[in-house]
Amino acid sequence: MKLDGDVEILDGLPLLHIKSLSALICSDLHLGYEGVMADRGTFLPKVNLKNIKDIVKKGARLADPTTLIVNGDIKNEFSDVHVEEFNEFRDFMTFVTSETRIKRVVLIKGNHDNFIDRLKKPLGFEMHTQEATLGRYLFFHGEELPHSSAGKFLIMGHVHPSISIFSKIGAKEKLRCFLYGTDFIGRRVIVLPAMNFFADGFSVNTDQDLSRLAPIFAKGIDINQMEALCLGEGEILNFGNIGKLHNIEI
Repeated sequence: MKLDGDVEILDGLPLLHIKSLSALICSDLHLGYEGVMADRGTFLPKVNLKNIKDIVKKGARLADPTTLIVNGDIKNEFSDVHVEEFNEFRDFMTFVTSETRIKRVVLIKGNHDNFIDRLKKPLGFEMHTQEATLGRYLFFHGEELPHSSAGKFLIMGHVHPSISIFSKIGAKEKLRCFLYGTDFIGRRVIVLPAMNFFADGFSVNTDQDLSRLAPIFAKGIDINQMEALCLGEGEILNFGNIGKLHNIEI
């Protein structure tokens, strides 16, 4: 789905492609998730990294980029770098640079990416603290307001957006989605869905307070005017404005 001549969502994938940057953009991988959860007593199948690799490989085949921009939360643990995070991060970087044409990986540091600075040199990625302006695009993770006024197009993660659809008997289905709209001064904004396999997302259409997760929704964006562009099987489904989707039924 093309958003303009330079920006497109790769159909069915939680990936944005920006032609002028020769870049794929994703967010919220939370590598090492299963290992961190196992230490807390919750045991999950180790599928997240494999799923992320499959998505990136499909995106690289479709768009043939040279750059991958991770818009925050490439790892999961707050307080340290868990051994599983390091192992999966190293595995992921080896995969990206050896099995695709991507040669440059850029990380916009998110709130889960504490203590990751020491991995920058051995793993060979670039890192920006909280935000970066590349071309006409301002990338920021989202737990803080962006400090820069540069950029005509804002791209953020952090929220893990999804919409919830309810059946008449109360069953609920979640669909991960991109959010697409403008801020209060007319700049275009896109919020990326999470890449993490286990992150089914924050329901943006069930009257929850999104501003507590991302302050820009209190001071810069009207969530009800944004469109929900949902991930389908090999396609993107435009569900329209969030304001018309509260407690939607099928």
